[in-house]
Amino acid sequence: MICEVCKSSNYTEIGIIKNIWQNDKKVYQCNDCLLYFIELPSDEEIYFLYKNEYHNNIKNKIFEAAKSKMRYARSISQFSFIKKYIDCRNKKVCEIGAFDGLLLSIFKKNGSDVYGYELNDNARYYAKKKYDINLESNFLESDNKYDIIILSHVIEHFKEASKILYKIKDMLKCGGHLYIEVPNSPMANQCSYEMLMRYLSTEHIINFNKDNLIKFIKKSDFDIIECNYSNYKVSVNNEKLRANILEGSFPNINNFFSFSLFALKTFTFPSLSFTDYKNNNDIWSYGENIRVISKI
Repeated sequence: MICEVCKSSNYTEIGIIKNIWQNDKKVYQCNDCLLYFIELPSDEEIYFLYKNEYHNNIKNKIFEAAKSKMRYARSISQFSFIKKYIDCRNKKVCEIGAFDGLLLSIFKKNGSDVYGYELNDNARYYAKKKYDINLESNFLESDNKYDIIILSHVIEHFKEASKILYKIKDMLKCGGHLYIEVPNSPMANQCSYEMLMRYLSTEHIINFNKDNLIKFIKKSDFDIIECNYSNYKVSVNNEKLRANILEGSFPNINNFFSFSLFALKTFTFPSLSFTDYKNNNDIWSYGENIRVISKI
């Protein structure tokens, strides 16, 4: 194996990811660019996870309602961030990994022509039913060109992510824009080992920080326009609360009031649930994301 970002074979095993894939996966960190990555899952494991199991909780109506409000808050925040730097009106906007089309629906309401791709059959059905948005299943077979392509919490799920990024570049018109958002990875000196492994125990094949994400995007000859951190608008020092919000777990008694206030704000004023900032001052907090707008 080699690092997907810097192609180094100098890496260290840091743990085991269990109960995610059909087989447990060793997780490594590149000693040069600090990217985290796991043993590559088989194509069968990936298909089984995303085609059949991933997002199955959409069938739970109570969970769907709460999760939908949080996803709406995130989507509003993403749209607001993108439109600061790109005029999206009358543009062909494409989201890869569009799930049920929520983010695309916001662009649609604001004058964009929207397109998308989603592997999950149920999610494509929901996109048509909820937002009258037709999603296709396989962007790798597409010859279409778009003004803006969005990858929100998607690129970290791919094997051979560099090849995927080159394919996406080919799908952009001349002068087109790419928006990528990924979770920000903690370094070993920023959190406990227990919290680190809790963070890495996901479906992600690779996990970025801000520096190696920028390096990854630039490697495909994109020009960076803007790069920010984003997170839930709660106390930066309340890591447990952020973990509860991100994972959808019930807070302990000490955080119940803060959790309730955040939930009320999300339901009432979703645009106030997230905040963007330039520098995290070397403080990593659970739920932090990296947002990058780039251009070819």
